[in-house]
This record gives sequence, structure tokens and C-alpha cells, in this order.
Amino acid sequence: QRFLFPVQMVQRLGLIRDEADEAALPDGYEALLVPEDGMLRPLDLVEDELVLAVPAVPMNPESDAVDREWPIPEEELTKASPFAALSSLKKN
Repeated sequence: QRFLFPVQMVQRLGLIRDEADEAALPDGYEALLVPEDGMLRPLDLVEDELVLAVPAVPMNPESDAVDREWPIPEEELTKASPFAALSSLKKN
């Protein structure tokens, strides 16, 4: 279900110069490798984090879950099939 409400997320990034420094990061931090020129590009960083944060199937967190065993309404069970008349036209 689509919704247009604000979404909050917390992202903790630890800046590292090489991959060996990643082990020294505190728990809960994601490593961000600083480019060789030392210049961080905030626009690229924010864009990447937003793309990764958007779920493949966005859902309203306050909506009810859909029951996998969706019950068939009684009227659907008793209603005649629109294709029932075609069975008389079938050749054996």
C-alpha cells in the first residue's frame, strides 16, 4: 500500500581509509570507504543511502497484514459460473 508520510531512518556511517579499518568500527556502523582524493560527495552518499533504504515493495507500517488464507465469500461459492453454459457446447 502506497503512502506519502514521512519515513524515519537512522544510518550510522564510519569513515575508513582502507578495508582493514572496518574491523575497528563500533557495532551498528556501516563502513564508508573514503575516496583516494579524500573528497566526500554528500549528494552521491545521500542518493545511494536513499536508493538502498527504499523497499522493493513499500508498505504502510500501520496497515493490517493480508491473510494468506483469504476466505471465499459465501456468495461467490453459490453463484453460478459464467462458463457453466459452455460445458454443454463441449464435444466429447
